[in-house]
Amino acid sequence: MSRRPLPRRVRIDGEVLVVISEKEYEGLLATRRQVGAIGARTRVLQQALADALARLALAEGGGGAPDREPS
Repeated sequence: MSRRPLPRRVRIDGEVLVVISEKEYEGLLATRRQVGAIGARTRVLQQALADALARLALAEGGGGAPDREPS
């Protein structure tokens, strides 16, 4: 296993910044897009599950009204 590279730091106008290569930056952007897509899929699945549970409650004759109408 290779070691994680240590971050390169520079000080500009008294502020410490971390410098990464363009390849590392592109990798970070790709990872950010992937995480965003996973979050979006999770929200869609949560909504589908809520709809399915509401329909199941109606089919079982659950006396209580569901929190929202199933779509």
